[in-house]
Amino acid sequence: METIREQLVSRPFTKSDRTKQYLITILSFVLGLAVLLLMINIFTSVYFLVGLVLGILLAVGIIYLGYYLIGRLNVEYEYCVAGTNISVDKIIDRKKRKSLCSFDLRDATGFYHSRKDQGDAVAYSVEGDEGDVYTIEFSDPQNGKIYLYFTPDEKTLQMISVYLPRLS
Repeated sequence: METIREQLVSRPFTKSDRTKQYLITILSFVLGLAVLLLMINIFTSVYFLVGLVLGILLAVGIIYLGYYLIGRLNVEYEYCVAGTNISVDKIIDRKKRKSLCSFDLRDATGFYHSRKDQGDAVAYSVEGDEGDVYTIEFSDPQNGKIYLYFTPDEKTLQMISVYLPRLS
């Protein structure tokens, strides 16, 4: 019987993310208001109502675009261990899912209890804000050497340690 374990971790919200959130909010409201006033100013005479409606629609569209961009800052990662396979998905704003990598744990070439210097290899940093960082090193036919930095909980660590006994 195959065991399956899924773990969901949230990417830490950094100062950079907070700054982006504030800038997007301010810019979307200012730009929306500017477009509304511009449309009213352009259509001041006979077509005032057309300018008002068009300006409101464009302003709402710009504000919605800001809301959409802020939502893209909300990122979570899901580790799914099924038997000897592990897959990592990136979940954006709890709506969109993108598979980052998937491989067989028996094909891994290294397992480390820290971040390992990657050099010029591909690295997936899918760390949460809680727990220790572990690194799994594996090879992919398309991308070459890949490092996966992640923060498994105790149950996930126990499941993958069976197939990755070399902890350094």
